[in-house]
Amino acid sequence: MSDLKRVRLTKPDDFETWRIAARQLAEAGVPAEAVVWEIAEDAELPLPGAAPPGAASFPVPKSFVELARDVVRHSDPERFGLLYEMLLRLKVDRSAMNDSADPLVVRLVDLGSSVRRNVVEPSFVRPAEMTDASVVREGLKHAWEAERAIEPGGNLRASWEALLKDARKCTRCDLYKHATQTVFGEGPLDAAIMFVGEQPGDQEDLAGRPFVGPAGQLFDAALEKAGIDRSTVYVTNAVKHFKFIPRGKRRIHNKPDAGEIEACLWWIDHERELLRPRVTVALGATAAQSLFGKAMAIGRNRRVPLKLPDGSEGWITVHPSFLLRIPEEDRKLQEKKLFLRDLKRIKARAEELAG
Repeated sequence: MSDLKRVRLTKPDDFETWRIAARQLAEAGVPAEAVVWEIAEDAELPLPGAAPPGAASFPVPKSFVELARDVVRHSDPERFGLLYEMLLRLKVDRSAMNDSADPLVVRLVDLGSSVRRNVVEPSFVRPAEMTDASVVREGLKHAWEAERAIEPGGNLRASWEALLKDARKCTRCDLYKHATQTVFGEGPLDAAIMFVGEQPGDQEDLAGRPFVGPAGQLFDAALEKAGIDRSTVYVTNAVKHFKFIPRGKRRIHNKPDAGEIEACLWWIDHERELLRPRVTVALGATAAQSLFGKAMAIGRNRRVPLKLPDGSEGWITVHPSFLLRIPEEDRKLQEKKLFLRDLKRIKARAEELAG
């Protein structure tokens, strides 16, 4: 093709040159297939007259910029082209990175994760019957593409434990710097129902287990009244580290922001991919935003099943901590009844889907 645009980068991990060139090319509407990314140590800025930093006509999520900085450090020869293709999508749809089932998103996230773990090979465990041919896609091993082929009873436990091991070393956002530890999900891996809360609280952070504090005790009591055995459900959080404000000797809960929720999508998405619950339940607004990729009004959406972005079924209800914060006893009693109603409907729906 005579109209190919050749971009010469100064080194294998030249993020700044890629960023400037990619932005100008995207603003000009140059398609991904018309760009060739080359590495030449004697190269100068690829496009003379490129716009200075900050002059972009369209914004991109901070999470994409952070991911791109990691991906360029990978050895995959297609990394610059893949990132540019994603940039073109973000120009049209700023939420394009939220589609966790999209092959391009999966591939980029996997590359970035590999770099952060300082290994190229993923840490997941393959069933013995899976051949390299079934794992390799588009010339690169995609750990979580392979994980989707694992059925309960095979290597599911080993795969989940590998995910847990990685989560314990998570540095995807700054919350790990102050929290005691990662608080991962727990429960049977063949659970029909997955409950997703907001984040661990003070007691969860210390214990390393979800829903063991006051809200967890209320949650357990409500599950029992609804006829749901907690030992049969999987419980996790949208954000895996405790975010708090120190106040004397106490640590006061602080709501996660959008960037922290987005950074933690890696873990919650892969928990769901491995377990494949019949029903996923968002407990509160933060969990709903994480699962549905946008703000969801609890009052309008809590009565019926909803379709999650990956096509599976989701439900929304309040977080148990909301019930604890209600000062008026009459209102608290009424909200507890509504919460119990939601749990009973969710249980009935999970049983219905089981056939």
